[in-house]
Amino acid sequence: MTKQLESNMYPIAKLFSQDFFFRIPEYQRPFMWDREDFFNLVDDLVSASWQEPYFLGTLVLHKQHGSEYDVVDGQQRLTALCILLACVRDALGAINEHKLANELHAKIFQPENTLEGIPAKLRLQVKDQAFFNLLIGAENGTINPLTPLSQGTATGKRYEDARKTFRDKLTSLSKDDLKKFAIFVNKSCTLIYLATDSFEDAFRLFTVVNDRGKQLRRIDVLKAHNLDPRWIPNADARVKYAHQWEDLEAQLGEDRFEDMFHLLRLIYVKDKPATDLHTEFVNRILGKDGLPKSGAAFMDDLKKYVDLYDRLFVDKDYLDQPNAPHVEWRTLLTAMIDHFPANEWKACLLLFADKFGGADLYNFLLRIEKVYLDHWVQGVRKDERYSTYTAILKSIDGATAPAEVMDGIEVDLSKIYEACRAPNFYGAGHAKYLLVRAEIVTSELDHPHHFQVRSIEHVLPQNPKPGGLWTTNFTDAERQELVDSAGNLVLLSKSKNSAAGRREFEEKKVTYLQSRVSDFPRSVQVLSYSSWTPEIIRKRTEDFASIVLQNP
Repeated sequence: MTKQLESNMYPIAKLFSQDFFFRIPEYQRPFMWDREDFFNLVDDLVSASWQEPYFLGTLVLHKQHGSEYDVVDGQQRLTALCILLACVRDALGAINEHKLANELHAKIFQPENTLEGIPAKLRLQVKDQAFFNLLIGAENGTINPLTPLSQGTATGKRYEDARKTFRDKLTSLSKDDLKKFAIFVNKSCTLIYLATDSFEDAFRLFTVVNDRGKQLRRIDVLKAHNLDPRWIPNADARVKYAHQWEDLEAQLGEDRFEDMFHLLRLIYVKDKPATDLHTEFVNRILGKDGLPKSGAAFMDDLKKYVDLYDRLFVDKDYLDQPNAPHVEWRTLLTAMIDHFPANEWKACLLLFADKFGGADLYNFLLRIEKVYLDHWVQGVRKDERYSTYTAILKSIDGATAPAEVMDGIEVDLSKIYEACRAPNFYGAGHAKYLLVRAEIVTSELDHPHHFQVRSIEHVLPQNPKPGGLWTTNFTDAERQELVDSAGNLVLLSKSKNSAAGRREFEEKKVTYLQSRVSDFPRSVQVLSYSSWTPEIIRKRTEDFASIVLQNP
């Protein structure tokens, strides 16, 4: 599998010696451990038996040259261990154990060795070097808190949390125990290291190794690929693009950023995925005809699409005019994002906006929504959905005007109307979205609305109390026919109360529904009825089906 594989289990004493120098490469995420992670690490070590070996996990390394290694997996643990060792160093210095403190300092800061040709340098080079240097680089660096200015950044706060958590735990140790603890960590705490001179092989090793830290994702490996010196030879440019990548992830958030790559894959390939995300990009996208090349070209394209994604799906301001939001666009799009469980439709919107800007974008959104709904109510499988969306993407690619794309999208709405009239409407996955859509159509929409639904309530209860008006006014057959139909359902902005939901209509309306449906104009109509009958439910179901697909 590998060109050359190194592997062994070593104690800290060996790994933090002149035989190993570690670097966190540009493609890695920032230091992400939090206070709970720090506490668990130091608490486990302090509570362990100091007479027994203690396994700290696995490092996956990409060997560079000599004793220098890039950390592929394990950077969170390695960084935290360096901070812990610095805290132990400074605690020992504070009790005048200077010899032991100096020996520990030499583990995390390699002193110059003229005979071996080794310069003085930190054992670990990190991305957050300024914070790291403050704590690690000089003895007594962990005695005082980081400055308020440093703690004002997310990364600075993590380093300060680590410093404080470790120091607080170490203060519980006696002088003798502190010395024993330092020796235990150095001699008995071990890690397995796996190293290869090929990044691809190192990543394969990573995929089969479990680590308690923040693991490398497929998109992190894609980041590493695009930052490779083969594609971006200039070191300053690599740093610039590494920071740009991190800024883009911060802009969207971790989940949205990862989702962005799946949408890009669909936009680029216009086919269903054949393998994992990283392999798709490397084998089917980067450098292929008409697609961006690895390195700067892809990084620039990524930024373009992230900025577009942000305006379309996060800020939702793409169609706004100065001081005039596009109310219908914002309201409908918010509901789709909230309730559509699959995301392929977003790829179509991204490519359409990228090619045609705002021209006919709202009308295109309405078409794509109907495509999605038609698939949803029919339970269309993912493969078939991909076929539809890839055809739309190809149509956008080949079109010279928005109308050419719109004319090619034909949706038979009959199945959607049929679903709206179904007696078992309540149990369908699409029910909540369609009920929200009816609220949108009913609303005046004088400003953008975000209909935040807590639950769906049956007006006629599913399990009415025996002997009441519900059982008098509805036969068993009528209850079975109508109870889960759309006309019997309202949206609630507060949580359900099962007992209150079984009350008779007049009491239920005043004491339960009135305060819970006020945010929903169609649902609030129920309060105007003096009674609730089979005829009313049937008419409301038909009215619902007739308006639900109207354009907002």
